[in-house]
Amino acid sequence: MEKRSTMAVMVVQAGPLRSSIQALMNTMPQIQIVAEAKEVSALMHMDPQIRPDLVLLEADLPGNHLGELLRQINERWTGTRSIVLVDNEAQRLMAETAGADAVIFKGFRAARFVEALERLLAVEPLVGERS
Repeated sequence: MEKRSTMAVMVVQAGPLRSSIQALMNTMPQIQIVAEAKEVSALMHMDPQIRPDLVLLEADLPGNHLGELLRQINERWTGTRSIVLVDNEAQRLMAETAGADAVIFKGFRAARFVEALERLLAVEPLVGERS
């Protein structure tokens, strides 16, 4: 059975960070960005047909109550993995406490980001691969 692409959703403000992440993820053929948003409210109002395997969140988006958002993601898309991009230790602790699968400080090196993605993608099963 051929393994399908990992469907990813990005919730990151428009700008250099978002562009850099898109460029990195586009070099990874196993990942397909299926939706993008620049605000938290758009994530939970996405087309219900979209079932992401991975959600990439920026911790400091306006209206972002990280703990509640990660809880909603886990309820809506069981098995979806999350990466939270943070600016400081307080955000890191909040993201880890809220159940983020990976936390990465902004300003990361490309290799660190790719390593985190590959580590998360290596864990089975992903959402769409359940029997």
